Amino acid sequence: MAVHIISFTQAGVSLSERICCDSAVFIRDITLSDWVKAHFCSGNALVFIGAAGIAVRAIAPFVKDKKTDPAVLVIDEKGSFVIPILSGHIGGANELARKIALEIGAVPVITTASDVNNLTAIDEFAAKNNLAINDMNLAKDFAAKRLSVKTEGANEIPHFTISVYIKNDILSLIPKSIVLGIGCKKGKSAEELENFVKETLESYEIDYRSLESVNSVNQKKDENAIILLANSLKLPFVTFPAEELNKITQKVSHSDFVEKTLGTDNVCERAVFVAGADELIVPKTARNGMTLAIGIKKIDLKIPDELKNFLV
Repeated sequence: MAVHIISFTQAGVSLSERICCDSAVFIRDITLSDWVKAHFCSGNALVFIGAAGIAVRAIAPFVKDKKTDPAVLVIDEKGSFVIPILSGHIGGANELARKIALEIGAVPVITTASDVNNLTAIDEFAAKNNLAINDMNLAKDFAAKRLSVKTEGANEIPHFTISVYIKNDILSLIPKSIVLGIGCKKGKSAEELENFVKETLESYEIDYRSLESVNSVNQKKDENAIILLANSLKLPFVTFPAEELNKITQKVSHSDFVEKTLGTDNVCERAVFVAGADELIVPKTARNGMTLAIGIKKIDLKIPDELKNFLV
């Protein structure tokens, strides 16, 4: 995680030099509001060396959502305390606070309830393992009930699941393990292809947040519809030579026309397997000159014992 530091005194400048960071500035070099504006949406951590009140007022106009807000920390200019004030779990502020505190010999001041009670936070576990959360309200409810079980002996046991399928009634952590294989005739519209993909996902109740990549054959690397689909889904678009697609040993459907045209008898299913899928969960599906296949990769998660009791 890249770290940007701003300080307000010469003592703060000296302290910033002791912290491994991407950039550090003294407030004389830039206005505080411009600095926050420049870095808040960068996905990197912000560290203020100075009063907590200054940091709170500076970031207030930019705070939007705990799923996307960056880690924000405050350190006093003497380097006695490191305090995460925003995005402790998902943004990694708590973990970063502990790391910086160790570097400079400070005390990390962690105030989140799960950490205070020595519990692995479900949202932090999700963030560390690149798992999306289906519903933040369900995550909040899970955390509250789990805390009650430990501190008050409550009998209502909360549960969560790990799944690529749409779940509305239970907290679900969604692994990015679904790969798309796409084939389409030249000149298909981006809108038509995107509708085809989304409708197929919906019909199989696959959560779009589980998507990892869009894959095809090399001859389609410049196909505008597929490129725009990948951009819309914020996914990498990967293509493979026909020769590589032909090397897979899994059984796939066959098309003489596709083989004659592209050098491989099947683009979408073969691309899914070459992209690393272990299993085909949606076989070749065709519509108006477009083909789609969906595969899933196995994931290896190390789930803390304390969370296993709540997993269903």
